Amino acid sequence: MDNTKYKKADISKDLKKMLIWAIVISVAFVVGIPILILGAVNSIWALLAFGIACVVIGFYGAPIIWVQYGSNRTLKRVVDAVMEEHITTNAEIAQQLQIRERDAKAFITKAINKKYITGYIYNGVELIPNEKEAPKKKIVVQNKCKNCGAPLKLDEKGNYHCPYCNSIFEKE
Repeated sequence: MDNTKYKKADISKDLKKMLIWAIVISVAFVVGIPILILGAVNSIWALLAFGIACVVIGFYGAPIIWVQYGSNRTLKRVVDAVMEEHITTNAEIAQQLQIRERDAKAFITKAINKKYITGYIYNGVELIPNEKEAPKKKIVVQNKCKNCGAPLKLDEKGNYHCPYCNSIFEKE
């Protein structure tokens, strides 16, 4: 099993878990309100307490977990940019994902700490392939599309192809 795919599966699995929890907590807030009312009207103290707990957890927990989920989605995009598209500098990642460079640096550091990005040495500005532990995929020097700035892919004819604007450039 390719290590890159394994780590990608880990981050996807973590995102799925977080999404499920975010939905459950959001639903608990919505369901907690009528439960709270039913418990109060019918003097069922256990139901009232459960309703209050659901509302409190939902009210405070849902925004926190949804913000964390959004942040982890961006983290996954950074990991994909590095491991699949081989974009390796803070500036390029920031430009590609439309985030600030300091945020790109923070996401790269977090991804390395969680071992989502492997096979690279990070110097704070760019990721350099680790000679002792080469990345699992071959790194190709990426040219940028002259029309949109996206990284170019090498097609079967040996020409560079932009996956975003469909421009084709001959190999130099």
